[in-house]
Amino acid sequence: MNTTKNLVLSALFAALIVVGTYIKIPTPLLPLTLQTMFVVLSGLVLGKKFGPIAVLVYIFAGVIGLPVFTASFLSPTFGYVIGFVPGACLAGYIAEKFKPCFITWTLGALAAMVVIYAFGIPYYYLMSKYYLENELGAKALLIYFVLMPMPGDIAKSIAAGLITGRLAAFFPNSFTWKR
Repeated sequence: MNTTKNLVLSALFAALIVVGTYIKIPTPLLPLTLQTMFVVLSGLVLGKKFGPIAVLVYIFAGVIGLPVFTASFLSPTFGYVIGFVPGACLAGYIAEKFKPCFITWTLGALAAMVVIYAFGIPYYYLMSKYYLENELGAKALLIYFVLMPMPGDIAKSIAAGLITGRLAAFFPNSFTWKR
């Protein structure tokens, strides 16, 4: 796959991330958005190089003022957005490095979610404590930012594994790991 095609696909995934930001699925615990699923898919489909480029395009669009974020980039949740870049990179690395199959893609998606959490939770804590002057305890962080979103993120990771498999069947020569 040539660089131009990869850049076009990166732009497409950046647009999908924007769309996923605004799709909210009501659940008993928290509303579920598809934003992180498209971030993970960008890595799984485009690989460790162009997946993060799609995320960077999305972030750049938001930083320059386009309405792609649901909150300000000074929001305590912006740490999750920062974590999208290494998350997409890790998902892409796993997709390229290991046998292409549903298990690999799902584990890659789950690993990317862990990276996103690893950036988002400390950022939220620091912004809450020092910017908003409203410190949250470890128990609240664990409940509201790990345990409550985890079932949805696991479901999105499984969906990303399934979608990657379907895309691989329809576009067999379009994946980094297929070359």
